[in-house]
Amino acid sequence: MKKRFFLLVLVALALLQVTLLDCLKVFYIKPDFLFISVVLAALFFDLKWAVFFGAFAGALKDVLGLYAFGLNTILFATWTYLVAKLSRKISIENDLLRALLIFVVTFSNAIVTRSIFFFLGNLNMPLGIFLRIGILESFYAALVSPLLFLAFKPVFSDYGL
Repeated sequence: MKKRFFLLVLVALALLQVTLLDCLKVFYIKPDFLFISVVLAALFFDLKWAVFFGAFAGALKDVLGLYAFGLNTILFATWTYLVAKLSRKISIENDLLRALLIFVVTFSNAIVTRSIFFFLGNLNMPLGIFLRIGILESFYAALVSPLLFLAFKPVFSDYGL
């Protein structure tokens, strides 16, 4: 039941991401609720389901986004797998550590995504602007992540959130 509910939450977050979150932009940057939820899924679901949720959220972002289809699907599933493996080795129990993890993973995702586009010749952004956007985007995601932790508390109550 919790897994089905989480799928519905991912769909709702995807729609929220492309509609209402535009009102929360700071310096033309908005938090990526789908990516935050995928990190949380990696922390609290078993590996198989976490990777499935990551791929599903990435596919939703690909369908509703501007990037080439499949890029977010692959990257979200990969980050979910890596975070799930890391969380099995290191205890990430409190909200501050989760927010720090979200900052690191979001910034790493920004670097990988923009590097892929750079090598494909689709990105002509100066390094300084790229770093500012990546750091602000990651900081904003880490800052709003405790709100999602609270929202997901009923979903993850059996998992120790």
